[in-house]
This record gives sequence, C-alpha cells and structure tokens, in this order.
Amino acid sequence: MKIRLELLRFWLCVFLVFLTAIASVHAQPLGGQRVFSFLDLPTHARVAALGGQVASAVSPDGAYHLNNPALTDSVKNNELSISLMPYLAAAKYYTLQYGLPVKKTGTDGYSGWAVGLQYLTYGQFDLTDPAGNTLGTFTANDYALSLTHARTEGNFTLGATIKAVGLSIDTYSAFGVLADLGGVWRHPKRDLTFGLVAKNVGYLLKNYGPLQADLPFDLQAGVTLKPEHAPIRLTLTAHHLQRLDIGYNDPNLNIRYDLSGNPIPKTTSVTEKIARHLSIGAELLIHRNVNILVGYNHQKRAEGKLTTGGAGISFGASVQAKGFQLTYGRFTSIPTAGTSQLSLRIDLERIIGH
Repeated sequence: MKIRLELLRFWLCVFLVFLTAIASVHAQPLGGQRVFSFLDLPTHARVAALGGQVASAVSPDGAYHLNNPALTDSVKNNELSISLMPYLAAAKYYTLQYGLPVKKTGTDGYSGWAVGLQYLTYGQFDLTDPAGNTLGTFTANDYALSLTHARTEGNFTLGATIKAVGLSIDTYSAFGVLADLGGVWRHPKRDLTFGLVAKNVGYLLKNYGPLQADLPFDLQAGVTLKPEHAPIRLTLTAHHLQRLDIGYNDPNLNIRYDLSGNPIPKTTSVTEKIARHLSIGAELLIHRNVNILVGYNHQKRAEGKLTTGGAGISFGASVQAKGFQLTYGRFTSIPTAGTSQLSLRIDLERIIGH
C-alpha cells in the first residue's frame, strides 16, 4: 500500500509538471527576445563539469537545489556553498546557496528549506551622448533571490522554489516572479534516482523595453545511477523537453538555393534534434574525498563546433576535507571560448560544533 501511494504521488508530480509545461510553452517559446538568460548558467562548479544541466543526483553535495528544488532534502542545516565564475570580459557570475537550520519534527519524512542567490555583474561602462562625449559611467546587473522548500516521504521528494528575478541597465530595469517545481524518486536499495523539474515558470511584472520578452522556461528530466561495485556515477539529463527542435538555423550555413535564388534552410534529422536535448556527466570516484568530473552537452557542441574546438566538453574535480569541499569545473560553449567555475562548500554546523 505504501509503495502504491508513493507511485501515485510520483505520477501526480509528473502530471503537474507537464501541465505546467504545456501552459508555459505557448507563452514562453525558446529563442526570440528573452530576459533573465543568466538563469541558464551553471549554478555550481559540479554542475558545470557534468555538462551544465543536472536534474537528478544519487549523492548530492548540497549544491543542487537551484537545479531541482526536490534535491533540497540533501542540504544540511547551516551548509553554505559559494561559487564564482569569470564570464565575458569583466563580467562575473556569483551564486550562493544556504541550508536553513530547521528542526525536524516526528520520525516520518523530511522537511527542509534553503535560500539561494544568483548574481551576474557585467562591470562598468562609459556613458556617452550621440556625439560620443563622455557623460559618466553606468553598470549592468542580473540577480535572482530564491527560497526553496522540499519534503520527503518514503522514497519520493517534492520541492518548489520561488524566485524574485531582476535586471538593471543604467536607468532601465526588468523584474519578474518565477518558480521551479520538481520531484525526485530514489530507489530504496540501489543508487538510482529519477528527477523531473519545470524551471522558470512565472510572470514578467516589468520589462525594460516595449517588446514582449520570453522567460527562460526549461522542462528537464534526469536519471543518475551508480553501478554496484563500480567507482563511477553517471548522470543523464534531458533539457528543454517542451520543444522538439531547439537548434538554431544559421542563415550563413544555408548554402543551397532554390530556382528563384532563395536560400534553402538546412534540414536537421530527428536523431540530431533528440541528441541536442541530452547532457551526460560522469563522476570518477577515485577516493572517498576526491572525484574527477567529466561531461558532454550536445547542444553546446552543435552551437560552438565551428568556432570552438572543445565546445560541449566539460571537466573538473572535487576535493573534500573535514567540513570543506572545493570543486572546480570548466566548460566550453558559445559565447565564451572557455569558462571556469570554482565552488566552495562549508559545513558551518560541523565547524561551529568543533
């Protein structure tokens, strides 16, 4: 009876997430004029090293709840994670994740809370008039402040995140309220986890321009497993499931023309369309405190293969000692030739306790 109830909850979550996706896909199509694109950046060096997309995890380190709110159940009380990514030119991307100290009540299930901050600063720019005279300087920034809650009963976890998201460019600004809804099911005996999440569903309250902008909605599903007796964890994530064709038809690559001289768009096979949704990552468990991370994202590879040789390939390493964990990740994609991310996790409760 208990297993049937868990399965019922799981399929109810699947139904709610896909219902949300159907409602959002028409209002928020992929591409076009978009705001808050920084929400697509990896939230942690481990995520960056595993291909940039993660919706599930067997043994998460407490830094995944910004990817799937259902993974908040792995965040320890008073656990802090800080990440830094040098991005384009002087731009820098910061993330902060913190597990709120919550007292558990009862023995059934788990209830946890976490907060997060994503901040992208583009640096300082010169402000000029139409004639080129310098009038001063201005800055541009993106930010997202989030609150996440997750609850576990048995092998199933549900989670939700509410985010206040904004951007500012000199005197122009935009603001929206977004949400993530996710679910995770863990096998009771094996290292096997399935995850499902609908990200960035919400409403744009204020836009900085007259054009209607799209939100970076993303429907993801993932599976993570660790084969028995094998020192490796594998993660497969399917992203942007709300749309089959997520490729960009570059007009510069349309080298065929019809009889009237009009370019014929380059066709993409169904296999290629499906592959662009997939991101795969592997963790080599060479020591209980040292992991080597590698990943591949086919969408990033397809977009950057003409300009960047290593596009779509990512790698990194994670080292842990007592209450600290340091993780490095590097990935290559457009518009960057190569980007590194460094994350530090601090178990404040363990450190304070000692």
